[in-house]
Amino acid sequence: MRYRSSEVGFTLVEVLVAMGVFSIVSLSFYGVLFASVRSTNASEDVVRVSEEARGGLNRMIRETREGQLFSSLAADSYNVRIDFDGDGVYENPNENGDYENLNFEYRESDRTIRLNNSLLVAGVTRIGSTPIFSYTSNDLRYDWNGDGVTTAAELDLAPARGYPEVSAGDTALYSNVEFAFQVQSGDRTTQFRSQAQLRNRR
Repeated sequence: MRYRSSEVGFTLVEVLVAMGVFSIVSLSFYGVLFASVRSTNASEDVVRVSEEARGGLNRMIRETREGQLFSSLAADSYNVRIDFDGDGVYENPNENGDYENLNFEYRESDRTIRLNNSLLVAGVTRIGSTPIFSYTSNDLRYDWNGDGVTTAAELDLAPARGYPEVSAGDTALYSNVEFAFQVQSGDRTTQFRSQAQLRNRR
């Protein structure tokens, strides 16, 4: 049977089948594309949150290393004093606009670490039972186990070892802050650990 030239082409059924196949392929392609975009956005969020947390941790380390003394120490907060202008007085702010009494605080209620009430790190939780801030001394007279670090428990043992009694709550005895926390973004968690030592106590 011979077809006339006017009858050459596709039937309606063939065109509909081709359109259906093209639609399925297109939907699959766009599904992969959108999944890839979502994955990229999630990765960018994790990186952004980690970078912000790292920036906040670096700020805590830098400011603590500038400090001359601790004025209060707790598991969720500490105060460090820095005499930027050298006048012997710790002011907030001093005549140059610098803050010399710095309060670092972990707020469990909103999962933040703050510096003088300003946000440093968001999305913060503890790593297990480890405190966000812990403190040690570089006064090795009280380092009974010889590991190079003097803890509050070792300070409390001074009388039993023949030394005058010292108070583990005496902030003047401490020189180091150890930081330990984790930050969550979506279903991913990044842990941060570091330490800082007062400027004149290294």
